[in-house]
Amino acid sequence: MPSAEEHQQRQTDKGQSRARSQGQQEVTVTRQEVERFFLDYVSQKQIAEGDLPDLEEETDEVPLAKPEPSSDTEGEAPMPSHAQLARDVMERCIHLLSDRSLRVRLKVLDVLELCVTVLHPHGNHLLPMAHRVWPALVTRLISDDPLAVLRAFKVLCTLAQTCGDFLRQRFSKDVLPKLTSSLLSQAPVSAKAGPVYSHTLAFKLQLAVLQGLGSLCERLDMGESDLNKVADACLIYLSAKQPVKLQEAAQSVFLHLMHVDPDSTWLLLNEVCCPEGYDPPHASLRPVKLSGMGRPRNELTDNVLLLLQRLQQQEGTGPGTGTQEASPP
Repeated sequence: MPSAEEHQQRQTDKGQSRARSQGQQEVTVTRQEVERFFLDYVSQKQIAEGDLPDLEEETDEVPLAKPEPSSDTEGEAPMPSHAQLARDVMERCIHLLSDRSLRVRLKVLDVLELCVTVLHPHGNHLLPMAHRVWPALVTRLISDDPLAVLRAFKVLCTLAQTCGDFLRQRFSKDVLPKLTSSLLSQAPVSAKAGPVYSHTLAFKLQLAVLQGLGSLCERLDMGESDLNKVADACLIYLSAKQPVKLQEAAQSVFLHLMHVDPDSTWLLLNEVCCPEGYDPPHASLRPVKLSGMGRPRNELTDNVLLLLQRLQQQEGTGPGTGTQEASPP
């Protein structure tokens, strides 16, 4: 019979061999985990760089189950993959609009503009995202670096192409007062500035706002009081003292206002410069008196006359012609 020492030695050897086998199993598991980690890392890196696998290969490996349409999109065609990706990217970028870095905010605004463009045909999905992004976008529009304001205004113009009803009241309340006051305060500066001013960021911001404000008013179908604010803020940019590009941009604003409210636009322009008199159709009526009648030429005259001519061409007949046709024989 083996002695007690031999028996104890055998037990010790068995314990050590068992420990070695367990250690080997642990090492094997650890290697598998490391391998899986690097495979996942490579896969995620490829996805981040846009190197997505072909759909045919995916379907051959594992058939993906089609997601059931949600209740809010029931009855609609499912969103394409690029639109779903744009919505997810937009959702994850919203919180970065308040980042401390100006470079990050500018990049996020560029990304948001692209996402809005992609989601343009899918209004039911774009509207909830516009609701979420609006507070942060307003902050960028009214209290940020001028370069960020310029980018944010581009995002706003892109949003207005689809979300007119959603933006109308919010734009009127949150953004329009700031834009009009900025235009009025910068007008004297640009009127006195030299050719170098056209290379400044302030000029680019003025130009972008004037070029987009008219189309915003038309797409959002703004009310009369808001249209009057826009017209008053842009009228001074019809001055010949302003840079030519700002004059042309201001003309574009009034051309859009003519489509929204031609009567008010005609009256405003004739209050500045009225090129002809209008006789009443009957002797019992008082003669028409406008503030622009008999005024000498000034820096606004040329652009106002040009706009009145365009308005007359748009209407097909001038107000004076209409009154003459209505006069009794």
